[in-house]
Amino acid sequence: MDGTTAVAIYGEMRLPVFSLGTTVLLLALTLPAAAVTGFLFGQRQRARTLAKGKIIDKVLGETTLGAILGLLGLLLAFSFGHALSLAQTRKVAVIDEAAALGTVFLRADYAGEGARTDLKTAIYDYTLTRVVPDVARVESEADVRAFLETSLAAQAKLWPATLAATDGVEPPVATFIASAMNDAIDAHLYRMQTFAVPVSDVTQLMLLATALASLFLLGNRAGMQGRVLSWRTFMFSGFLFVVMVTIVDVQRSSAGFVQTDQSPLLVTIFDMEQALGL
Repeated sequence: MDGTTAVAIYGEMRLPVFSLGTTVLLLALTLPAAAVTGFLFGQRQRARTLAKGKIIDKVLGETTLGAILGLLGLLLAFSFGHALSLAQTRKVAVIDEAAALGTVFLRADYAGEGARTDLKTAIYDYTLTRVVPDVARVESEADVRAFLETSLAAQAKLWPATLAATDGVEPPVATFIASAMNDAIDAHLYRMQTFAVPVSDVTQLMLLATALASLFLLGNRAGMQGRVLSWRTFMFSGFLFVVMVTIVDVQRSSAGFVQTDQSPLLVTIFDMEQALGL
């Protein structure tokens, strides 16, 4: 199987359904809308209750509201912690891959005289493909496939170049170079897994549903008690929006404000260019 067709193997990777911009717009519209909808629904319930001559309960829905808010806090803490953990994992994955590529590039100096330059050039070309370009964010499945096709095509040349460079050298030296190349290829597998969504779609939908339910109940309670929908409710909606957008932003490795630092790879590429005289 060549490098391009091997992309199909990564088809099980779970990626965000919506882009970051779409997600931000969705949250900005639905969160305050849930509070307004709950308020209007509460006003209608209040009018019907009073029309029947019944009394409005002063502590209506407090237990349910408290339980929903507690569940919302738990889900936010879980999602935020998971997003931060993934961000750290991505950072470590980039550092490990840069270190592995830098190591195999240096060990290529022990290869045979004729194929040494070809091996180092192949490593350099492959390293260039491991940097996510600023103009092509890896945010959707199509972006990942395009990134993988380029990267795997360059990776497919590494092992043949390693075999050619170690042909005729002493076995300990060949093992010394081959083991470093194996680590560099393995680093690719580890890093690609960090592109996947950290939390399942069901869990993220559950977080959104809980947030909408919380705001709906807040608005509904205000409407049932005959109070106006105060600025405090919308302030809570705004803070909830900021927290949820931050979670989504941290989960994306190459989009938004919090992006994975690729400086280790860029430094490694610079060192390779200096060694190759480029």
